[in-house]
Amino acid sequence: MGWHVVWTVLKKELMDLFRDRKAWMGTLLVPLLVIPFVFFLLGTSYSNVEKEAREYIPLAVQGSSSLITVLQKNPAVQILEPSNPEQALQAGQLRAILTIPVGFDEEIAAGKTAQLSVAYDSTNQKSVYARTLIEQTVEAYSKEVVAKRLNQAGLSEQTIQPIVSTFQNTASEERKSGGMLAGIIPLMLVVSLASAGMAAANDLVAGEKERGTLESLLTAPIAAQHILTAKLLAVMTMSTMGAVASLISVTLAMRLGPMATEGDHFTLAFFSPVTLLVLIVTILLLAALFAGLELVLSTIAKSFKEGQTYMSAVLFLAMVPSYMLMPVSPVDIPAHYYVMPVFNGVALSKEVFYGKVDPMHALLGIGSLLVYVVFTIFLASRIFRREGAGLKH
Repeated sequence: MGWHVVWTVLKKELMDLFRDRKAWMGTLLVPLLVIPFVFFLLGTSYSNVEKEAREYIPLAVQGSSSLITVLQKNPAVQILEPSNPEQALQAGQLRAILTIPVGFDEEIAAGKTAQLSVAYDSTNQKSVYARTLIEQTVEAYSKEVVAKRLNQAGLSEQTIQPIVSTFQNTASEERKSGGMLAGIIPLMLVVSLASAGMAAANDLVAGEKERGTLESLLTAPIAAQHILTAKLLAVMTMSTMGAVASLISVTLAMRLGPMATEGDHFTLAFFSPVTLLVLIVTILLLAALFAGLELVLSTIAKSFKEGQTYMSAVLFLAMVPSYMLMPVSPVDIPAHYYVMPVFNGVALSKEVFYGKVDPMHALLGIGSLLVYVVFTIFLASRIFRREGAGLKH
């Protein structure tokens, strides 16, 4: 193959793409700036809601009990007396309503079980926090009552607690960091690989057909396969750049942003030369697969607008496996997923971020991806040559 011809056409295609401000802004600036900004907004919003929920907890109490005195030891708890507590709860003026029946304290003193009713709004996170606070207070108060009852009976707390469990987390800091990233990174990675090259693929064939420049290019003394190879590499370049930008931005956002958990222990040490190599190969093969599919659809399309409609199918193909495997641990991914298109790339990416790639899974995933890429490029070549022949006539 005349690689110098391919290189010349590739440079021309990339220059045209990067002259289009929307292309490089969508590929680089949006992932690098928008994604961290979204994470920052989400983190700030959650932090503000939690802060407000902790600082002010308005409650309504129907009835009386010494339990209320325990609740009021928390300075954030404020007992209000609205005329319509249920309406105030729905309006967000109250976080919860406690209904204490008559004789509540007497039943407890008599060794019976007293009933406490708590109304809250599950759609309001501040109300949910208030419910949690009430649960914790009731649990602590109940323990005090139990301790007194046991003491009066001449028994110790160990009498009703014969077993104490100790839980030890065996996951290393590297594995915990990788597990945190493995939930979101494969999704962002695969969706970015599919979406970042869509505009380029649509413009390089359907757009050029609409502008009349593709026919001029095909009539030049250049083999159609050289033109297709250059266009394929151009789309792959845009896809890979978008994916890498998304990878960097999400990693930084989760490490440095307000939503970061256990930030002092966050590490990327789960990467090793082998897992990094698997990730790079997976990204390149997925980029080639999506680029081939997008060029097929762009070649079939009769116009740029029609091509945009077809491209949604590629995004759907990327999103379904990504969302299906998002909550699944690599140890629970079925073996046949490693030979299914796109599923194999998502599954391998999750293994990479968990810090351990199974050699058989890597062989199946990369091998099957390679087969799909070869088939897709072959299909794109056949359709492109046929389309080119039609244009020349």
